[in-house]
Amino acid sequence: MVQNEIQFQAKQTFSLSHAPLGEEKTIWIVFHGYGQLAKFFLRKFNLLFEDNTLIVAPEGLNHFYLKGFSGRVGANWMTKHEREIDITNSNAYLNGIIEELLLKYENMPQINVLGFSQGAATMSRWICQSNLKPTKVVFWGGAPAHDLETSLMLERLNSSQVILALDDNDPFLQSDIYTQVENRLSDAGFANFKELKYSGGHELEAGLLKEIFLM
Repeated sequence: MVQNEIQFQAKQTFSLSHAPLGEEKTIWIVFHGYGQLAKFFLRKFNLLFEDNTLIVAPEGLNHFYLKGFSGRVGANWMTKHEREIDITNSNAYLNGIIEELLLKYENMPQINVLGFSQGAATMSRWICQSNLKPTKVVFWGGAPAHDLETSLMLERLNSSQVILALDDNDPFLQSDIYTQVENRLSDAGFANFKELKYSGGHELEAGLLKEIFLM
């Protein structure tokens, strides 16, 4: 048996807080977690919608029924099956989004990123292969991809404000693997690192979200 690869054009949607005007001062790119869809994830930011800030929610390229063979659909960024292809495709998709958006701006807006749960790993991989220098990088209920070199993260993110938002009672974070990655992030030596706690479990918490947006 022989397995081969093919490259082809594809389409994928993404969601925005409003149609880009080319005059926004800030762009936030927010990455959903496992089993979520971009348009519903973006609703969690409704209270932060304003003319000067464009919030962009990409969507994982892999879709599946959350239960059985019909009903609600979710998306994910990657699985262990053909993971390198998923990573390559996701990075190309995300690069395409930001390149298309920035064409509308004469003056470069501030770029911030937030990754929730599984989206945090995808966000970190994307930032580390791009030329972007985000002002804020938020890991919420998730962590950088475990296979990223600490030196590469430090090089790419050391000019950013790196924020780790977590709830100690979040069941998704009660694992040795997460603790190891959390410690690696904390110990990486970022020039501007903050660890912020909240209550609410494995969810975005409105009060802390607003605080981070206004920092």
